[in-house]
Amino acid sequence: MVVEVRLPQLGDSVTKAVVTSWLKAEGDRVEKDEPLLEVTTDKVTVEVPADVSGVLKEIVAKAGDHVRMDDVLCRIEQA
Repeated sequence: MVVEVRLPQLGDSVTKAVVTSWLKAEGDRVEKDEPLLEVTTDKVTVEVPADVSGVLKEIVAKAGDHVRMDDVLCRIEQA
């Protein structure tokens, strides 16, 4: 089963962020709650964790992309 990882709500007034860097690459094994990437808002830099354990199948939002809350960041094939 493939699970989409989405940008979580980062605060009441925060609606968008920039993908700063990926800590994992496509094909990497990831564990639930392990940091996948960093995003930066106008106030803070935050690590976004994996929702499930599995293999990072597809990175949708590349470094430098502007993303909004609930946008798909990547897809993980659950193991």
